[in-house]
Amino acid sequence: MKFNLGQFVRRLFESKKFLVVFSLICAVIFWLVIDITENPTREITISGVPITVTEQADDEDKVLKIVGEYRDSVNVTVSGPGYIVSNVTVDDITVAVVSYAEVNGPGKYILDLKATVNVAGCDVEKLSHSYIQVTYDYDTTADIPVEVDIVEFQKLLPADREIFKSVLRSNSEGLDLSTLSVTGPSEVIGLISKVVATPEIPKNAAPETQNFTGSLVFYDADGKVVDASQLVYNTDYYIRTVVYKVAEVKLTPTFTNLPSCYAGENASNLKYTLYRYNELARAKDNITVVKARGPVETMDKLLVSGLNLAPIDFMKVTSGNTSFNVSFDLKDGVEVVDGTEEVVVELSFGSLRTTTVVIEPSKIDFVNLTSGLKATSSIKNKQITVKVCYDRNKTGKVTADNIQLTVDCTGVTTASSVTKPFIVTTISDKVFAWAISVEPGETGVEIK
Repeated sequence: MKFNLGQFVRRLFESKKFLVVFSLICAVIFWLVIDITENPTREITISGVPITVTEQADDEDKVLKIVGEYRDSVNVTVSGPGYIVSNVTVDDITVAVVSYAEVNGPGKYILDLKATVNVAGCDVEKLSHSYIQVTYDYDTTADIPVEVDIVEFQKLLPADREIFKSVLRSNSEGLDLSTLSVTGPSEVIGLISKVVATPEIPKNAAPETQNFTGSLVFYDADGKVVDASQLVYNTDYYIRTVVYKVAEVKLTPTFTNLPSCYAGENASNLKYTLYRYNELARAKDNITVVKARGPVETMDKLLVSGLNLAPIDFMKVTSGNTSFNVSFDLKDGVEVVDGTEEVVVELSFGSLRTTTVVIEPSKIDFVNLTSGLKATSSIKNKQITVKVCYDRNKTGKVTADNIQLTVDCTGVTTASSVTKPFIVTTISDKVFAWAISVEPGETGVEIK
């Protein structure tokens, strides 16, 4: 069958679908021809084209960094054939500084801008801004004082709790940071007066010692926030908040060389008054408790046991010396917070008398000897003189028979010669007496 081209074409033009498609194609071709011949060039404006600005170096190769904000984009007008320029985008245009020749140290600089378009047949006609102002500065490092904002956490604490310490702590090194080492442009660093660490308090946070994550904000001397976007500092940190308990605790006098008549079950026999001197009123204020602060567990124990006063040596208690100024025997972390620095312990007795008794060496009692060993004193023909203080209202007379000399041999396990001090006690807790001196105070001991 012979193909008839004319008949084929005639049939195509008789088809409505073909005519529609054919008409559209012709219209596009005619538009392109007219656009190219009648409008050979066209201008379009591209908005928000970024500006490329770089760090520089001075004559000594010290780096000058860009400080603060500057205009970071411009509008660029581009011209070219209409069918080409209409397809130009922000990515096809580069805006950069013409020259950095003037940038040779810290300061503000006016830098001219130049734009280029990376599309053949198109040119840059103008920029919305032909220059920018940029500030350059050197980097410097400074130690900035740190404060911790504990206001919100303080609201969680009951009346008998208070924040003893809040610190910024390095997570990696575990060190408290009273200052934060910060590096940045000297112009910015020079503005900073302090850095405030604010803990992020969870809704269910317990009112106790704990660690928090947090944020840092830098402030100038007027309390205004300083932009920290260009600063470099340690971000590996947490906020440690230590909570202490505050309470009134009773005072408990303590003694060394306490005679048995006042020890253990006989403690009630010892009468005393505690007071502190009021400088303002020039008078004695009786005192039984002080306000103290310390770790919660420690304070809970002190509320039961009382706060011990520094020990008083009972060998120093005589008829003319029954009042003692003492400080506090404080546990770790505990401090007295009501201003009391020392307490006077005034002991009360009936009528104190002093006497001297002589003890024969043969009366020395050696205790805590290892089994199989025996001990003798090097004192042979010399008596031991003991000066004794006693309460005459309770014990009418003290003799040598009321006094016991003891030597403690604890720790001596083999035959040897050692020197040991005398320990003076009474033979009964019914004897209200105690030694105030012993001569000699020690003896040589032969252990066999």
